[in-house]
Amino acid sequence: MIHNYRTILLAVSITLFSSMVHASVDNAVTQGRAEFEARCQQCHGASADGEGHLVDFLKIKPANLTILVKNGMCVTDKVLKAVLGRHKSDYKETKMPLLKDALSLDKVYFISEYVKSLQQK
Repeated sequence: MIHNYRTILLAVSITLFSSMVHASVDNAVTQGRAEFEARCQQCHGASADGEGHLVDFLKIKPANLTILVKNGMCVTDKVLKAVLGRHKSDYKETKMPLLKDALSLDKVYFISEYVKSLQQK
């Protein structure tokens, strides 16, 4: 009887934890979308394909953020490096505006979760 009780308690705990994590990720994606729209969309585009409305005024075309996983990149690492100005491209150092003073680590995490949600499989 105690064994069954522990099994049921474990199953309920796992279910609750799983739903909390899912809700947290959904919340992060929602917040990330808002940050992306405010800080990234002008260059990277509404669908994050690198076709923002400022693209014609930029020397270097913004990255298509929907194919990072296809290119074998860690999305969180790529977003963090971009924000900190430590990412590279085919053009050596990219000229993306530094956002490290404008974004907290929480906001960087939210943006990375949103960008993860956009990845083409």
